[in-house]
Amino acid sequence: MEKISSSSAQNSEEWQKRETLKKEIKQKINNYINNLDDSSHNQYLYLLIVEDSQEHHLCYLENSIYEIGRRHDADIILRDLSVSRTHATIVKEYNQEENLFFYKIIDGSLSGNKSKNGLVINNKKFGSKYLEHGDLIIFGDHAKARFFVIDKNSQNQDFFNIVNFEKTNNLDEDSYAKKTLNNNNYNVKEIDSQPENISDYIAKLGSFAELSPYPIIEINLQGKITYYNPATGFLFPDLKDEKMNHPILINLLKAEHKIHGNLFVREVCYYDKIFEQYIHYLPELKVIRIYIFDFTKRKQIEAKLKDSEAKYRAVVEQISEGIFLFNAENNKIIEANESVTRILGFSLEELIGENIETFLNNKNFDFRHKLRLLKQTKASFREELRLKAKNRESVYVELSISIINYQNQLVFCSVFRDIGQRKLLEEQLKFQAYHDSLTGLYKRNYFREYAAKKINTFHRKKYYLAVAFFDIDYFKEINDSYGHDVGDMLLQNFTERIKYCLKKRDCLARWGGDEFVALFGNIKEIQDLIVIVERILQSVRRPFVFDGVTINASTSIGVAVYPLHGDSVDCLLKKADEALYETKRNGRDGYTIAGSMMN
Repeated sequence: MEKISSSSAQNSEEWQKRETLKKEIKQKINNYINNLDDSSHNQYLYLLIVEDSQEHHLCYLENSIYEIGRRHDADIILRDLSVSRTHATIVKEYNQEENLFFYKIIDGSLSGNKSKNGLVINNKKFGSKYLEHGDLIIFGDHAKARFFVIDKNSQNQDFFNIVNFEKTNNLDEDSYAKKTLNNNNYNVKEIDSQPENISDYIAKLGSFAELSPYPIIEINLQGKITYYNPATGFLFPDLKDEKMNHPILINLLKAEHKIHGNLFVREVCYYDKIFEQYIHYLPELKVIRIYIFDFTKRKQIEAKLKDSEAKYRAVVEQISEGIFLFNAENNKIIEANESVTRILGFSLEELIGENIETFLNNKNFDFRHKLRLLKQTKASFREELRLKAKNRESVYVELSISIINYQNQLVFCSVFRDIGQRKLLEEQLKFQAYHDSLTGLYKRNYFREYAAKKINTFHRKKYYLAVAFFDIDYFKEINDSYGHDVGDMLLQNFTERIKYCLKKRDCLARWGGDEFVALFGNIKEIQDLIVIVERILQSVRRPFVFDGVTINASTSIGVAVYPLHGDSVDCLLKKADEALYETKRNGRDGYTIAGSMMN
């Protein structure tokens, strides 16, 4: 049972509140119909609008039995004290011959216990009754309901012409429940006629009907054809012989018009054509009037469209890429496929209606600008960005966006795929291209690029840049004596000690074997450079201990300074290398600055 807000309007606000309630109910019913499973073969929606203490509830009848009353476990609960605990029971019945469902209401319970104040329908008391479209059911002083049968496929669902939310105590409920849709919708004007002037009525009808290209038929309540126009005879030449057994008239007198009130619509197949019949039950004239339209082409088009849409949706739901449709005016998401929920972890309910920018990992002004250009140029674009995910920080995606016309509005169609694994692999390959696998330091190719960039952008003449070469003294002998595993651990520990002595902006790389190179930036004076070099020497002189092995090591250093010793990377590397060999010739475990050859 779906609860609707109360509309107890008073005085000048009464009309407005009643209209608001009507719109609210109609919107909820339309939403309910639109969300129904397409596989449902039932053409009609059976509905009770229940009023109880100035509250309105929508009850969509689908089950076989509904108990109505004041009991807390009743299927439809009424809180009016004048209502019995089990006041009435609604039972669903099925007519196999007509392929129709009926709902029958019974006073009291199925076990035979009657209600205390009876079952009143359209101002008459009943022990039981088959419910008809528009029936008004009174349960108590403040509890009532109205029954509707809505053709889900009909374009004419404005049933509010018989719904009135004002007090109904002074109304003629019997006539009130029998009102019908305005026949002017079908270009036929009803006349206030009594049985004795039926011939006058037929004569007036003839001026319209005889010239109509659409079949029009009238039958009386006994099943006799009283009139049909020339278009009927042309399309259905066998009608005269088959009469009520003809496919377009069969079953019209049984029950459907009684259940659905004054108007209902049905489809009829006649040979290879499909017709839609608008059937009016006119109790004042005691006739049934039928308008027939050939809907064969429309049904064929609908079938093709439905098949095309089904194929489209099947493809959309099966593909691994995520698809967003979002409004081109406010960027709110209006549709998403299942792959979006799988990639991002959000449910469709959490996605629909949200602004697409909600799911961008960071504020992306460039993305907004591209969307504006897309609206102007209609030229789609592609980019890589991060989208927020529900159960992880973000997802790296490759996203392409185009603009399309969808349901009579411009929308952005975005298709994206998770490229997290690809980006991770790219990062790994990039890391491997520039980093040494043993020490994690940069390789010489990266160092050259980095140093060249620094030199090209280094214009502060009062500061220096320095390039320094290192190697581990007697590393070959250590490696031969203790094995390659110990040699590798020495290289790794040596790296950590050098890194500890450098600033964050300095760059350290492994040149090859036991040779390393570093770039020192922002050196104010040579003495500052000497302090750094001395710190490195002292750090390396401390014993290295691992796996029960103690190794005493030292390092030799050669340094070249920009711009004192050169203005290019190659020149500085050459000068630093020469200074390193000068240190080795002088006994190792020290440093040499190019030009000065001091140690």
